[in-house]
Amino acid sequence: MYTPDPRLGRLLLLGEDYGEYGAVGSTRVGTHAAAAISVGSSADSPSHQFKADHRVLNEDALCVMEAGSWAGYAVADAHYGPESSHMLIERLHQIWAKVRPTDLDHLSQMLEFLRQGDPAGTDSETTLLVTVYDRVERTGFGISFGDSSFVLVGPGHTARPINGRDSRYVTTRSRSSLRHGTAFRFAADPGDMLLSYTDGIDECNYRSPATSVQPHHVQTIVQAASGDTLVAANQLTATALRGVDGYPGGEDNIALICANA
Repeated sequence: MYTPDPRLGRLLLLGEDYGEYGAVGSTRVGTHAAAAISVGSSADSPSHQFKADHRVLNEDALCVMEAGSWAGYAVADAHYGPESSHMLIERLHQIWAKVRPTDLDHLSQMLEFLRQGDPAGTDSETTLLVTVYDRVERTGFGISFGDSSFVLVGPGHTARPINGRDSRYVTTRSRSSLRHGTAFRFAADPGDMLLSYTDGIDECNYRSPATSVQPHHVQTIVQAASGDTLVAANQLTATALRGVDGYPGGEDNIALICANA
């Protein structure tokens, strides 16, 4: 039976369960990863104009699959309702519990398969960032739709963005929307930390990336965490909630995964 359990390396966090302003839901996942989710800290954020149901203000979602020699990480940032992010992330996590993605083509097929079954009858749309990592080879690949970020941070280099970001969205109504995402590959070094996050981090001052969390903030936080992924996740989320350099923060939902290479 499919049951998410962070102790076993399986985690599913849906924003609809985390709607208290200023609060963070965070946990370790297996022995290598941690994750955090938050609605944000500002009830007056302009981001709320894109919520379809003001009873569900957190439309982000994430999942983690730590399965020994491989791992899967996914974050999603929905608009106009949580149905797209929640449904697609949950379906992906169920598939990962049974099947390991072997390469980019296989992962692409998995994503397209998420559209199987009855679609959610809403106008909800979502970004989707999916990453697969091989712990033995220290290499990985992924597919990205939208403006969420996959970043490598390590002792020998500054925070490095890996995926290409764009303004595409996927929906549960359209199978074609899940095709032809932006693919990426990467290699990690010992001591690297892998970060996946929605734009509630680097646009914590809503739609103002220049006055939000920057790569040097990420670098400083990760280095201070000394390899502790839960400390890194909590500190990075807390920084985004309060804002940086005197600017406002917490103006969008946050979904964040930190994992050691």
